[in-house]
Amino acid sequence: MAEDIGITGIPFGHILVKSSKRAPINICSFGLLKRDRRDRRSRVADGLWKELLKHTHVDHPDYQLLVLAQKEIHDLAVKINRMEREAFQHERMLQRMKELEHLIEGAIDLVQPDRTFIRYDVVYITGGLGIKNERCIFLFSDLLIITSIKRKSGTIRKPSSSSNSPSSFGTLETNKYKMLMMFSLDNLAISKNSDANIKKAMKEIQNLEDDISLLGRINELIGNLNCQHQILDEAIEDVMGTVSKQLLEKQTTDPLLLSLQLTATLQEGEDTITITYPTPEKRSSWEAAFNEVKQKLAHSTDKRPPPDFLYTVPIHKTRAGLQFTCAASVLGLNQLGHKDIWVCNSDGYTGQVCVISLQPEPTLTSCSGICNARITCITSIPAANSVEASTDDDADDFPDDDSSKKLSNEHCLSREDSRELIYNNQPTMWLGTEDGCIHIYNCNDNISIKKHRLKIQHSASVHCILYLDNRVFVALANGEVCVYHQNFYGSWNTTDPQHVLVGSVAAPVTKMLATAGKMWCGCQGDIKVLNTTNLEIEHSFQVTRGSSKTMFCMVASDLGVWLAIQNSAILKLFHATTYEDLLEVNVSPAVTKMLSRCDDIIRQHKAACLRVTALLACKDMLWIGTSAGVILTIALPHLTITTSKLDHVPKVSGIPHGHTGHVRFLTYVEMTPDTDMDIVSSSKYMYAHQSNNRKDGETSRTFISSPTSHHFLVISGGDGYENFSVSGPSETIGQEDSTNHLLFWKV
Repeated sequence: MAEDIGITGIPFGHILVKSSKRAPINICSFGLLKRDRRDRRSRVADGLWKELLKHTHVDHPDYQLLVLAQKEIHDLAVKINRMEREAFQHERMLQRMKELEHLIEGAIDLVQPDRTFIRYDVVYITGGLGIKNERCIFLFSDLLIITSIKRKSGTIRKPSSSSNSPSSFGTLETNKYKMLMMFSLDNLAISKNSDANIKKAMKEIQNLEDDISLLGRINELIGNLNCQHQILDEAIEDVMGTVSKQLLEKQTTDPLLLSLQLTATLQEGEDTITITYPTPEKRSSWEAAFNEVKQKLAHSTDKRPPPDFLYTVPIHKTRAGLQFTCAASVLGLNQLGHKDIWVCNSDGYTGQVCVISLQPEPTLTSCSGICNARITCITSIPAANSVEASTDDDADDFPDDDSSKKLSNEHCLSREDSRELIYNNQPTMWLGTEDGCIHIYNCNDNISIKKHRLKIQHSASVHCILYLDNRVFVALANGEVCVYHQNFYGSWNTTDPQHVLVGSVAAPVTKMLATAGKMWCGCQGDIKVLNTTNLEIEHSFQVTRGSSKTMFCMVASDLGVWLAIQNSAILKLFHATTYEDLLEVNVSPAVTKMLSRCDDIIRQHKAACLRVTALLACKDMLWIGTSAGVILTIALPHLTITTSKLDHVPKVSGIPHGHTGHVRFLTYVEMTPDTDMDIVSSSKYMYAHQSNNRKDGETSRTFISSPTSHHFLVISGGDGYENFSVSGPSETIGQEDSTNHLLFWKV
């Protein structure tokens, strides 16, 4: 940054500034004095320019140049003042960070150029055996530090304070602090239980306030009585006093309002931290500060490392025109103890299922045609109970063991019924088709040699299948939602489903989504919220005015619901409980940026018909698939039950690896340490992305490290494969555009 030059030409930093008593002033006074002098110079300069303009006729050829020069000088002065103010604040923050690093024992390398201190609070944190320990928590722009407190001898206990002013450091220096835990804010979130507890407490407070209001009205009515009502007055006064006392205690000492639960995602798994504040106001203030910091952190996606791209697997077509339509991971493990994913293909006339085993390396185990119609949706349905299921492909090989006899004796079942009971109580895969059929398979079925377990025929196309609360909801093209229940033996009552008319033939339910204990149904441009208890529509609202637009994608994350409309590049975010429209994001600029290296004709064509084709929420990221083959990510904003409108649009980032054509689906598979894949041995499926100075054979070990903990695999399916970070002609361009590809990322 250039030095600040004064009127005399001497840098301000070299001027010795002294007070009237010839005592050097401090840096804060020095900064204020500099700003005061600059303001005076700015006013003098403005006065000179005004005089020049005043004595220059508007028709003079120099008049417009003088106006332009005045504006540029003014803008420059504003910019210099802003830069000076920011530099002063940054220097001040660094000094405070150094003081904190000195105060907190064990806090090493706390001072970072982009880290700021937000506040500190003295709280109680629940430890082992439910014991509450006094702790001090320090909130930074990217960290949370929890410390113990050792009060210095003679220190008087002071009430909890939290401040962002330098004067508050005086209170900190009266104690000693030792760091116990440090968390990255990326791995912290306010637990859903906290929101539920606060909502419950606020409901109880509202009920007490309603009671007080009602008692007040009763007291007014009693005052209109002609008879003696002293006893009634005293009774109402007593009840009013009791309720008022309960309300005061609820507002000031209710544990639900004093406590906050944080969920920490660690390498070993998730942990819960319960923090108790001295007052509800302190808890609310800290929660608001935490949410604001999380929001800013989510927007600064430049600091986030891109998702770890693993490999791409080509799926060659057995028939011309086959395209991916949908996919779902199998619940549990297959017969070999591995994770599977079922990927559906269709050409409009046939429906095909490809089974991909993810371990020890991704392998296409089978690819079988199952119907003569397009497969529109697929859903994994969990087992009804924990009865052990036979893993044999052929049910006739059912073992004659004690468990079978026990089931037969307890429920008076025959051997065949016992076998049927155990076979039914396995996770299943439900596949919906365009001709109105649902094909049901057991997850362990080898579909290349075994037909569907059950087949349900409907009178209209199946648009969506959703499992919720031991029921399966099926949305049909005639506007109905069929609800299937399980019987005593765990099998599905497929002959007598419950029918609920949610949409219509003109506006059928195209997408269903379970969130916040309700089910959202997308009917053309409207959302209808279904109460899953009484199966009645309890709320509806409009997303788009276009009557011909259908809901193409819906995905939920925490308290947010992201929606994409058919043939649109616009995403909308709604609140899951208040149904407020929180945000609108246009993905077109990010896609255009990713296509900058493509051929002009291709880029223009893809941009002209751009639309969102797939959505997925995984951990703290929203994944967006587009018709251009570009895959984007957005850091999910942190929402609370009181969030109304989001002021900042989150940054949309492009991923270098994508598809040549449409992104057909996005899904994920949860991988645990005991189900990790052998990524090193699967390197033959990868496209090499090593630099020129790497040695041959290093690709798999330098580009990918084997996972050692719980993580997710994000999978996209689409037409072809393309690396959008590569520019210029390539020998591989166009060679596999017609081949369907699966792309894998680790998150």
